[in-house]
Amino acid sequence: MKKNLSDYLVALSVIICSLVLLAALTFALSGYRLKKPSRTLQIQYEDVTGIKVHSEVRYAGAPAGRVTAVRHLTAAERAKLPNKNDAVVVTIELDDEIPSLPADITATLSSDTMLAAKFVALSAGTPGGKTLANHATIEGHPAYGIEQITAAAGPLFDNANKLIDNLNVTVTDLHGNLGEFMPKLSPIADSVKIDVDNLQNVIKNLETVSEDADHFIGTANTFIGSTDKSLQDQLKELHVTLLNLKVITTHAKALIDQLAEKPNRVIFSGKAPNLTPEDEIIKSKKPLPGKKP
Repeated sequence: MKKNLSDYLVALSVIICSLVLLAALTFALSGYRLKKPSRTLQIQYEDVTGIKVHSEVRYAGAPAGRVTAVRHLTAAERAKLPNKNDAVVVTIELDDEIPSLPADITATLSSDTMLAAKFVALSAGTPGGKTLANHATIEGHPAYGIEQITAAAGPLFDNANKLIDNLNVTVTDLHGNLGEFMPKLSPIADSVKIDVDNLQNVIKNLETVSEDADHFIGTANTFIGSTDKSLQDQLKELHVTLLNLKVITTHAKALIDQLAEKPNRVIFSGKAPNLTPEDEIIKSKKPLPGKKP
């Protein structure tokens, strides 16, 4: 089969186009620019995790350039810096249309989402003040991502574990002290029970006084109403107070009985007892048990 000149020209054109595309792709991936950057800024960071050459630079949130170099500082260079923790210097290139940067701008590392690529974020700064010179060097602020938060929370978790250990020791000591204290609580409860019984007798005597006072109030109501109404109100308040005290002491008697039987109720709650209703206690002419059987 005879080949003509057009076949060779087609093959040669395909090869040339492939080489041109390969060169363009290599040029684009390498980020090489024929024109050297006219505006640069150097930023010193303690950590630049996620930042690499060609990373995006944003000024006030808008695209403003790219990272052109990332270099580690030498020990001698770090010793001369105000912040001895700075270990990396990042060189960024700014677009020509970006206005002069104020001297009080802050440079941080940020990202749109947790999974997005990080970029160098420059704040807007304060207009009308001093501006940064070309090729100036500023101090950068580290990024605060999930890794930094987890690292900072490490000492907090350690302190929490120590606190839990101390709490376990305290609970153990408390359990031992309760074992010694509970046997001593029963005699105290018995003594308090006797005191409550004596108080009930006093209340009974006070009830007699209250009945006499009620009789006195009924017979002298006309005289009191015309001469000293305040005395009548005070006597009525005394009667109400005695009735309330009668209810309180009766219920306190039930509480002392329960503590005498089960001293651990001081700390641990239990089923509420079936207390004698207040109206029955008030109407009764003799002492009643604090709770119904």
